[in-house]
Amino acid sequence: MNLGLGKRLTAVVKEIEGKSLADVGCDHGKVSIAAILEGKVERVIACDISSKSLQKAIDLAEKCQVKDIEFRAGDGLQVIGDGEVSCAVIAGMGGNEIMNILSRIPLGIKRLVLSPHRNVVELRSFLSKKNIYIDKDYIVKDGRKFYDIIVAQIDSGKDCEIDRGQLLLGKNKIGGDFDEYLRLLRQKYDALMQMSADSEKAKLYKEMLDLAEEMRYA
Repeated sequence: MNLGLGKRLTAVVKEIEGKSLADVGCDHGKVSIAAILEGKVERVIACDISSKSLQKAIDLAEKCQVKDIEFRAGDGLQVIGDGEVSCAVIAGMGGNEIMNILSRIPLGIKRLVLSPHRNVVELRSFLSKKNIYIDKDYIVKDGRKFYDIIVAQIDSGKDCEIDRGQLLLGKNKIGGDFDEYLRLLRQKYDALMQMSADSEKAKLYKEMLDLAEEMRYA
């Protein structure tokens, strides 16, 4: 069955690994269902703070005849117990919300697949300071928007420190859509400059632009 995932959620599903998955903020349940149908995991716990959203996921799972999904209403990872899942997806919310959710990570989760809509720089810093290793960090263009996909490992034993370029742009930004992404950065920077050249956000975008151009032409 065609779930109509789009490029962003297709990328999210592609990065899922392990026997069991927590789909946090599952909304319509498409990621949960695709993970089962594509054989990414054997079992999913789909959770959402909204009972209405959870019901949408339940209805879609029934329509797709997918049975290996357990649905739980609740806030973030609070409804997941220790040892229940090995992978967690958190997509479709801001970086600050994701950081709040990751303030308490149940034991047994080794892999995180994250797709923040905003505050991605703060999220990268949070992961690094929490000794969570960022394995992949790249952009996906879906329609007219760009989305960050971050794949992270817990207790990897690897050096979790990231440099300034990785903090601002991620580890793997260079790709087929990078030139268009660079143009978007310039547009945002120009708009910020018109409002206030001295703003911290304008300075941040200028640094991102300079680093991106260095990466592109290195």
